[in-house]
Amino acid sequence: MKINGLIHQFTFGMLIVAIWLLSSCTNLYEDLPECRLFVKFKYDYNMLYADAFHTQVDKVELYVFDKDGKYLFKQSEEGAALVTGSYLMEVELPVGEYQFMAWTGAHDSYDITSMTPGSSTITDMKLQLIREESFIIKHELEPLWYGEIIKVNFTGTTHQTETINLIKDTNKVRFVFQGYREDSWQVNVNDYDYEIIESNGHLAHDNSLLDDDVLSFQPYITEQVSPYSAAVELNTMRLMANRQTRFVVTEKATGKKVFNINLIDYLAMTKLGGNKMETQEYLDRESEFKIIFFFSEAESWLAVQVQIGDWIWRIQTEEEI
Repeated sequence: MKINGLIHQFTFGMLIVAIWLLSSCTNLYEDLPECRLFVKFKYDYNMLYADAFHTQVDKVELYVFDKDGKYLFKQSEEGAALVTGSYLMEVELPVGEYQFMAWTGAHDSYDITSMTPGSSTITDMKLQLIREESFIIKHELEPLWYGEIIKVNFTGTTHQTETINLIKDTNKVRFVFQGYREDSWQVNVNDYDYEIIESNGHLAHDNSLLDDDVLSFQPYITEQVSPYSAAVELNTMRLMANRQTRFVVTEKATGKKVFNINLIDYLAMTKLGGNKMETQEYLDRESEFKIIFFFSEAESWLAVQVQIGDWIWRIQTEEEI
């Protein structure tokens, strides 16, 4: 009986070992693969709460640091591999703790710090929007995203996938200027300069804003829709709820600022009613805004009504015009 019991225990033990070997990725045996570490990139921090990484991002750059923040190396990928919907980046690392950060979508519009393995640290990582000496940006920016994982613990006991959640750092704003009545206010879109004024083109390793020049983001699209309406489209970098980002319209002939608003106040109002998220989360999730200003005939740039999505704010009644 004792011998049968020992045989039973031995058989059971061997079965457990066999199951472990089949499911393990240890490299104790040459015919078994080593455990591998993968990184998944995910962009669902948007207003649809849906992962749009494979439809929007065309380039990824992953920066790898040790647990103390010392720079190790960078890995990049772009093109067709990213659009499959199942892309994973394999990162070859020994067992240990690491920090990952990524900027994705960065091409010719951005300058990223050149890092030296073994000496540069994570706090050295910076990204700057390339600008002319005039500090005017009037081209359409390449979409840019940021992500990080502060602690990656690679155990080496199984295949492991870590997810970097991305946040979009570029925004588009479309302004429409419309006469309150079709035969009232008129505008020639080319008689004015339009600009978003902000110093938000310099980003730190944690995606916070660093000190920067005051930048003038000007339209990359201008449209004369009719004698009574015009539209301009501008872009800018990351928007912060606690900053005074200005949108200014200046008459070219006189240099007079005819329209000057705190843009953040208006963008915050584009949030749909009933949406309880904080303003900063909304500014980070949304990346395309549209605001319509209606003007009276009484004074050239006196807005009497603002339409933001389905929301209408009437500043004056028609009888008061």
